[in-house]
Amino acid sequence: MLPPDEIIARIKKALVHGGETHTWEDIRTGVIEGHFQIFWNEHGACVTQICTPPQKRYLNCLIVAGELPGVMDLSQEVEDFGRSTGCQFLTTSARMGWRKVLPNYGWKESQVVFTKGLD
Repeated sequence: MLPPDEIIARIKKALVHGGETHTWEDIRTGVIEGHFQIFWNEHGACVTQICTPPQKRYLNCLIVAGELPGVMDLSQEVEDFGRSTGCQFLTTSARMGWRKVLPNYGWKESQVVFTKGLD
């Protein structure tokens, strides 16, 4: 079982892997202000954000951090939340290792994300 401090540490690590677009404080503030949602259990956490472009509403899983497969036990709660808020689908961007894991939970690869630094 992961203690809360370890879950936060893993979220921070995932934020680094995700390109450092957010800090833990950004996530914490976003949850408090209602911009993000956080789901957790004794194995990890999932941070989500409702996205509302003009045509469809969807739930983006911004961060998934913790121990597998326990952290994936959050899937049903996250999916139920998405449905209850009118979202039509889930999205996530993830490290390549997730390619082996996510299809086991019903996820399908729909696109590839490329990045290029502008430094």
